[in-house]
Order: sequence, then C-alpha cells, then structure tokens
Amino acid sequence: MITHRKISPRSLVARMATLRRRHRDVDARILAEEKRPMPDMARLKRLKQEKLGLKDAIAVTRTILGRIAPDTARAG
Repeated sequence: MITHRKISPRSLVARMATLRRRHRDVDARILAEEKRPMPDMARLKRLKQEKLGLKDAIAVTRTILGRIAPDTARAG
C-alpha cells in the first residue's frame, strides 16, 4: 500500500541546499583528482557518477518543489 505524506517546502529547500553543497564538494574532488600527476581513473568515474546522481536528485527535488510551492522552486 502506498501512503502519501506531506512534505514541507522548507524541507525541500533544505534538501536542495544539501544536494547543491554535495554537488560542489564532489566537483572539487573531481578537479583535485584530475590535477594529480596520475589520476585514478576508477575514482574519477565513481565521482562523476556520484555528481550525475546528485544532479538528478536536484532536478527531481526541484520538480517536486515546483508542484507544491511554485514560487519557491523558481527562486531556488
């Protein structure tokens, strides 16, 4: 059985901030790894996959926020 729960715009805005911070952190880790003399290609691949996952999570969160609080989604 699927249960529907209320999600507050405030919690979605906080989630967006967290996801964006994590996205920036992963991006910085990618740049640092790429600057190494011999970058670990497997690590770079994992980091880039993580970054794409975060980008997708941001998009989904923005969509949900846009449905429940359109003005808030545009500002975020």
